[in-house]
Amino acid sequence: MLILILAYYLAQSAHSEAGPIAAPIELRDIASCDGQRRQRTLANIIWSCLSTIVLCTWVAVHPNVQFRPEKQGQGWFEKGLWNPLHEAVTFKLPLFLWALLFPEYILSWAVRQYLQAGVISKQVPRWTRTHGNFMIMGGFHLFRLPADAPSIPLPLKSREPSNFINPAGIHNREDEIPVCPLKFEDFPVDILRIIAPTETELKDRGKSDSLTKIIVLVQTLWFVIQCIARGTQKLPLTELEVVTLAYATLNLFIYIFWWDKPRNVECPIRVYKTATASHEESGKEAEGWEGNWVWRWVQKVIAYSIGAQDHYVKLSAECSIPTFWSGRVENRLLADAGLGPSLLGSAFGAIHCIVWSSVFSSCAERIMWHVSCVAMIAVPFVVTILCVVMVVGLRKSDVFDGWNAVILIICSNLLMLSGWLYIASRIVTLVIAFAALRSLAPAAFTTVDWTTFIPHI
Repeated sequence: MLILILAYYLAQSAHSEAGPIAAPIELRDIASCDGQRRQRTLANIIWSCLSTIVLCTWVAVHPNVQFRPEKQGQGWFEKGLWNPLHEAVTFKLPLFLWALLFPEYILSWAVRQYLQAGVISKQVPRWTRTHGNFMIMGGFHLFRLPADAPSIPLPLKSREPSNFINPAGIHNREDEIPVCPLKFEDFPVDILRIIAPTETELKDRGKSDSLTKIIVLVQTLWFVIQCIARGTQKLPLTELEVVTLAYATLNLFIYIFWWDKPRNVECPIRVYKTATASHEESGKEAEGWEGNWVWRWVQKVIAYSIGAQDHYVKLSAECSIPTFWSGRVENRLLADAGLGPSLLGSAFGAIHCIVWSSVFSSCAERIMWHVSCVAMIAVPFVVTILCVVMVVGLRKSDVFDGWNAVILIICSNLLMLSGWLYIASRIVTLVIAFAALRSLAPAAFTTVDWTTFIPHI
């Protein structure tokens, strides 16, 4: 809402600044040239762009489950106002800003979860990719029952008792002790077949349905079609519309890969063990950051760039699933998951070049826009090189040596040096996009003549 209010203020101030020039352009010059063709206002342009950006970015992001233990004795202020506001400021808003500044990283996260959900769904009978996504996003959380609470061990196929139990009596759920989120390797398949909901039940836990997703896709595609139509009729696009087009294109792919992932699930399914049962994290043990601080930074840059940071997380020590958790994806899948999003990230920057030769308000703005475009194309392309080296190197062995290791180190250093430029480029393009609204070209206010697309004689 604050963004929309700010946009409206900018629209009014920009319109007032351009008063002596904008009025003749909008009402006389264009009207006389195009007859009865309708004109759009500055407020129309801003509203269309901002609504598309917010809708694409806010709705397209499907976060993991952020589990927070329930507090007893909360008042109406804390429960109804403070808790939702605290969650929005500390979790949802940072994730939204991250999606604005690094949309290709969100895309690579979605691709990793898509691939890993497919791997998990094949290991449990009758599971779908929705089940796999729910498992990855922290949908199952381990709890311990109170010491005096009766329980029944869940049976395995071998008829031997397991460490997992079902409550068998009456007890206060607030007395259950949360332990940690669980990953797929922590469960026997037999237990998952017992406790896992159906696909319909999982979708019911989400805060969006197919109709909502279709509405978002229609809005996004409609904006893209309008931009294409303006290009066909030689009508200029504003810098803000180009930025919006880039976000709409990239978020369209994000939405496709997260189509089967439940959105905004707040409460995980409770999985129980007794108060005396121990929990040992299953699967491969978490790796540690090794070497001196220089090599450790190189490791972290590579890991977070390609999405391998999950291999360094001990999930049994976490209170909630990490924000960008995708499961410990195999290295070969990581390379595949990073290659496409990094290329699309470069394409995201390339879309901004549509207005490369446009007339900017000042020479400084033109230079900053050009430098930002180059940076937004080059930095994701460095990640592409990293992924290509991984794909080629992992076909030979699981250890990088020789030229592969040299290229990895060079690319990592480039990412560390150019990371600040990449962040600055994102901010600069957004600022210039709004600043350019103060002096738009006359044809920017002309709407598309849709009758030219209808076949006629």
